[in-house]
Amino acid sequence: MRDQKTVAFYTLGCKLNTYDTQWYAEQFAARGYREVSFGDVADVTVVNTCTVTGQGDAQSRKALRRAHRISPKGTVVAAGCYAQTDPDALAQMPEVDLVVGTAERVQLLDLINQTCSLGRTFVTRSRTADFQDMDIYNFGGRARAFVKIQEGCNEFCSFCIIPFARGRSRSRTLQSTVSQVKKLVDAGYREVVLTGVHIGDYGADLDAGNLLQVLEAIEQIDGLERFRVSSIEATYVTDEMIDFFASSQKFCRHLHLPLQSGDNGVLKAMRRPYTREQYIALIEKLADRMPDVGIGGDVMVGFPGESDAAFQNTRDLIAEHPLTFLHVFPYSPRGKTPAARMKNQVDPQVKKQRGAMLRELGRQKVSAFQARFLGQPLPVLFENRRNGQFLQGLTDNYIRVLAPGPSAACEQIVDTRLQRIEDGVVIGELTGFERGTIPHRARELLQVQSA
Repeated sequence: MRDQKTVAFYTLGCKLNTYDTQWYAEQFAARGYREVSFGDVADVTVVNTCTVTGQGDAQSRKALRRAHRISPKGTVVAAGCYAQTDPDALAQMPEVDLVVGTAERVQLLDLINQTCSLGRTFVTRSRTADFQDMDIYNFGGRARAFVKIQEGCNEFCSFCIIPFARGRSRSRTLQSTVSQVKKLVDAGYREVVLTGVHIGDYGADLDAGNLLQVLEAIEQIDGLERFRVSSIEATYVTDEMIDFFASSQKFCRHLHLPLQSGDNGVLKAMRRPYTREQYIALIEKLADRMPDVGIGGDVMVGFPGESDAAFQNTRDLIAEHPLTFLHVFPYSPRGKTPAARMKNQVDPQVKKQRGAMLRELGRQKVSAFQARFLGQPLPVLFENRRNGQFLQGLTDNYIRVLAPGPSAACEQIVDTRLQRIEDGVVIGELTGFERGTIPHRARELLQVQSA
């Protein structure tokens, strides 16, 4: 009897890439492959690449070379966004056997078989016009599940390579979306996260339906305890949506609204379709209608032409308004984008300094938000354990909590009193469950970081 074939995965970049990799893993398992860790010898190694920054390109190439060193007789696959935007660069690498972009990913296994039989590097170059249902069911437990409802983007911001990497905006049908959420609820998942590249644009390519209709339909699903959206552009949040957010019994009090810059001149150069004032008005309205909402945002530092004054405008917006969670990253020139050809590129050291300043501000904002809820019981969905003793989970407004407790509380939503913050980590106590002791300096013990 022939040994079972093995496959290993390495994922770079965003949560959507993580989603795609899990879909690959389930497809390989269905074909009889056994998954091994990246670093073990494998018959097939899939590197799901990222191209959002130059560092992502470099890290992708490094991972592909390492995959070949580990499994010199195996098939090395370059998949994902970098494989879509610059397949020729990856095809020239002697370590790579197959280059599969985002358009052809659903054919990955068949393409691997074809590549092995051809004995040469095979590159896919097509673009997908329709949404591809890529449902996954294994999320490492039965707490939170993800459903991709949209792919691609039509915005073409001056700095962004994503429209070239993932194509034009396309949506999953409302019927298919609701059906998948019901399946996950029936499988025992407590929370569902709707995800995509540009969720706010959902339905623009369909004959009927928009994001609000999706949210309203999911609200009605029996057994679903709570749900949220992964990220939504500020200009797509309507007053009707805010009414829904504020009145919903299941929608989580948490929104991620990409900011990028708090300076109008930079926003215009970025081709972002909102002003500083419009963004502020939105987050203030959300905080007014949903007083305990946690609002996150992406912030870019060092965009071409970003002056000290422009950076200060961004810093002031974050400091003075209800933004809670920040994802800070430096501008990185991307080929094919207008920003890469702009003058007044910012010095890398300046980018580094500005990034450090905003990350520190972000830590202060998170700490202040966490402190608001100390002494209060909040519903926490516990996802897993750390070191066998602590439960780890999220409140609906995205505060990560650690608490001692019984196994019965895992993968359940449990009222938990937030007791204290230790080095950025919130320590809580379950109410109504067996209590335990909390060792001193839990963060060091558990080696976890705050959300």
